[in-house]
Amino acid sequence: MSRPRSEPRRDRLDPVVLDTRREALLILGAFAVCLVWSVSWCYVAGYREPGAGPPSTVLGMPSWVFWGVLVPWLAADAFSVWFCFFGMADDPLGEAEDEAVPDDGRPRRRESAGGGPA
Repeated sequence: MSRPRSEPRRDRLDPVVLDTRREALLILGAFAVCLVWSVSWCYVAGYREPGAGPPSTVLGMPSWVFWGVLVPWLAADAFSVWFCFFGMADDPLGEAEDEAVPDDGRPRRRESAGGGPA
């Protein structure tokens, strides 16, 4: 039996799941852009004909390393810092079961894996 068209699946998903999916796709997209840039640039600029002379340098390193490795790495770092501080949603996850306060008002004691008090 199929569900009615008026009830989209998206309405039933938790907002935390939707935010997490959006963030994961954005991070994977940024990774893919840096990967494609790095591999393609290093492939095109890193392989020179023999006898073509010394490679050009930027800041003392071959230019293909600078533009194909260092620049994408720094761009990924800058994106990561921006995304962590401004792009991620701070969703409430609820209260953890082991942190709940019992009826008498005292916090519960955490028990170790061996069954005794921690």
